[in-house]
Amino acid sequence: KELAMLETHNQSQAMMRAVLHQIRRYMPMADVLAFADALPPLPRGIFIEHWRPAEMTPPLESVTTFTQEIFEQLAPHHVPPASIVADVFKVLANGSSPENARRLHAALPDALKPLWPKAS
Repeated sequence: KELAMLETHNQSQAMMRAVLHQIRRYMPMADVLAFADALPPLPRGIFIEHWRPAEMTPPLESVTTFTQEIFEQLAPHHVPPASIVADVFKVLANGSSPENARRLHAALPDALKPLWPKAS
């Protein structure tokens, strides 16, 4: 909430849900399961919520397209910050062990990997 300068926990939860569900859309099933396995319990539940495995995973065209799709989902509720994806990734990385953070990064679609925070 503080990282993205949001006013409420509801906004931060909606932001995390939108990013996690959008990531999932662009991952093959094996990567969804690997990513979920590396998440802490609460984000894991959000990530898997309402998931129905797709036969075909659409290609992720660009970070811009990915971010725009998230903005469209959240627009009726609030305007997310431009750094929405990086902010969620930072929260996930900081809330995970170093090993799980590496596993999360490895499971991301290639186009999103540059947004993952650098290990400190």
